[in-house]
Amino acid sequence: MTVDGVRRLPLFVFGTLRRGERNHHYLLGRFTAVCGATLPGYAVVAPLMIDRREGGTVSGELFELDGSRFDETLADVDSLEGISPGDTRGPDYERAVVRVEAGGRVVEAYAYVAAGRSLAAEDP
Repeated sequence: MTVDGVRRLPLFVFGTLRRGERNHHYLLGRFTAVCGATLPGYAVVAPLMIDRREGGTVSGELFELDGSRFDETLADVDSLEGISPGDTRGPDYERAVVRVEAGGRVVEAYAYVAAGRSLAAEDP
């Protein structure tokens, strides 16, 4: 679904936004479902940074964001990742559309990846 030009996709997280981690409060109470997921074709390349890597896989969680707070939640997480309002790329991270494996299926989701290096939703 697209609202105001923004696709309403789930959010894949692998670091401090996961349940039990220090920045999970950005998502707490703002999602309707969560499950384990993997992101093929990416690898951790620095602490808390992922980028495309052939043969790589990143484990994380896939959050279905609450539709009534979707824009607010995405804006808050963008800000955490250094992305200015109205942009999808900051100095270190970009919010990219990726394909994740969750629950036996492949779904498109947002993920924060190394800025300027990722090709959104491209097959690994």
